[in-house]
Amino acid sequence: MAEAADRIDRLLDAIELVKADRRSEAMTLLRQLIREDNDFEDAWLWMSVAVDSLDQSSICLDNVLRVNPENAGAASALDRIRRPEMDMQKRRGRLRLWRDATLILFWLLVLFLLYALLFSFMVVSWS
Repeated sequence: MAEAADRIDRLLDAIELVKADRRSEAMTLLRQLIREDNDFEDAWLWMSVAVDSLDQSSICLDNVLRVNPENAGAASALDRIRRPEMDMQKRRGRLRLWRDATLILFWLLVLFLLYALLFSFMVVSWS
């Protein structure tokens, strides 16, 4: 019981550090809590706020959802982080489709022109 209270106190300390924009100190406390219990959902959630990059935040939020798939806040935050990347992948897919279609049409046009040239050469040579 005292151990759980100590963990909660340290989590609250880490939260205060995050709010005070002392993220490196908060991350140290949060890492300790996560090392002690890899399934500490709230520690992973606050770690997602304390880290420096969106990639790191995404990893932390994935861990929150691993521990609790029903955490709507983590799912929503993860969606906001990944949405621009997913949109960019969709755009790249559409651009690749247009590129491939254009390339096919180009080569069909080249073949058509070659056959037309060959046909006109054959007609002129038979005349």
